[in-house]
Amino acid sequence: MKFALVSAWHVHTHKFMQKAIAKDAECLYVWDIEKERGEQFAQQYGGRYEADYQKILQDPCVEAVVIEAPTSMHKELILLAAQSRKHIFSEKPLALTMADCIEIQEAVEKNGVKFVLSLEALAHPVYQNIGSLLKEGVIGDVTSIYFRRSHGAVVHQHLPKYWFDTEQTGGGVTLDLGCHGLTLLPYFAGEPKNITCVMNELYHSGIDEHSSTVIEFESGVIATMHVSMIGTSLDNYLELVGTQGIIQVIGNEYEEQFVFLQSNQRTGYEKKCLLPLEEVREENPYPIERFIDLVDHSLERTIADYDFTVAKRVTRLIECAYASAKTGQTIRYNTPLAK
Repeated sequence: MKFALVSAWHVHTHKFMQKAIAKDAECLYVWDIEKERGEQFAQQYGGRYEADYQKILQDPCVEAVVIEAPTSMHKELILLAAQSRKHIFSEKPLALTMADCIEIQEAVEKNGVKFVLSLEALAHPVYQNIGSLLKEGVIGDVTSIYFRRSHGAVVHQHLPKYWFDTEQTGGGVTLDLGCHGLTLLPYFAGEPKNITCVMNELYHSGIDEHSSTVIEFESGVIATMHVSMIGTSLDNYLELVGTQGIIQVIGNEYEEQFVFLQSNQRTGYEKKCLLPLEEVREENPYPIERFIDLVDHSLERTIADYDFTVAKRVTRLIECAYASAKTGQTIRYNTPLAK
């Protein structure tokens, strides 16, 4: 796959570029609103910095674009790429409103290009394994879920200053770290019904620094997501409670993760036990790796779990969370928000 990196703004850019280059994808261009940053990434990954985005899109050698630009610019950049019939890999969230997501989807489908959204939480082997356990009925019917993801970016200032500029990001921690939880909770619980969110700012960073979002699902599951940029080190925790057992996950992708299971349906796990690591540590390709395979080898246009269905749902949940925090009311998922 020959591609253009469309900005190195996002803090995940290095990680995704390394995975792309490792799969022999070729970076032809780097576009960025900051010339120095664009030139740096172009030099590092073998492309050429080009300030004129239209010029990149006019090059027939460019098959795809990798969108790592400010979230507020996604819609404009993706629409132009779709109109130029370039395949599209986009950082999450896809856009800041459901209306913009729908417009992007229409342009992508009209022009017949391939699309993948970077929802790497769904690629994580631990969460994939939990999905399999739920399908097996190991903990019975899920009744409640708790998800926490936090780090200390506000306190320790280890992210670039622009990460706290909502004109670029579109939101604070509820959007940023929240994307992970708002992807996983529906993956485990189904269709959202009602959303209630409380958020605040303690260290004057200009964003929502930590928040708790409660989601009631059509299935009856009640789930809570707590995300924070005022913690200590990176921390992940997930707990699923069912009618026949409990699953708990402790740890993150940079350290050993431990999965505990208590199940009335599995012999030997009547009391809470640690699942064998080999059961939950199978390798699983990242979305950008699957996108490259999609472009290079498949006639399909997208991949389940990384498609517009999930992309629109994540954006809609973000919309609802901020609307709830602003109004102090519970927001119904399927009710259009006032303009």
